[in-house]
Amino acid sequence: MVLTPHAVVGAAITSFFKLNPFTAFVAGFLSHFFIDLIPHWDYKLKSAHLDEVNPLNYDLVIGRDFYFDLVKIGFDAFLGMSLAIIFFNIGANISFWAVVSGVLGGIVPDALQFVYTKWRKEPLLSLQKTHRLFHTSHKIYNPVLGVFLYCLLIILFLFLGAWSFFIW
Repeated sequence: MVLTPHAVVGAAITSFFKLNPFTAFVAGFLSHFFIDLIPHWDYKLKSAHLDEVNPLNYDLVIGRDFYFDLVKIGFDAFLGMSLAIIFFNIGANISFWAVVSGVLGGIVPDALQFVYTKWRKEPLLSLQKTHRLFHTSHKIYNPVLGVFLYCLLIILFLFLGAWSFFIW
């Protein structure tokens, strides 16, 4: 799953339950694994080298393609952070830092996947195994359908998170 939905879900949970920054990070982190259970589309990373025999043996090769991938990933994270701050911090009875913590918790498991490719030791090995365990095997290959479903998921969580402002 791309980072934007993870970021919005982490912030929505933070907003809905009015979490402090620490619990917002933990809730966002845990939410990452549960929404990875949903069939989804992923954009391609040109620097990724996958091992079909041993999925834990993939790598992101640092080079020209990696830097282009980094821009793509950075834009994705920026979009998620921006949506979360705009929708969950304006007028809500929740701190800016709690929203940011929820977003970071939602996206950090994917960031740790890169760290894992460069340092394959505990606790990253166990985290990577857990991440793969929760990751759906049902992929969406059509990017238009994938983006459409992401938009629906984001709208649902924007509504749930923002709605909490009115009902709490």
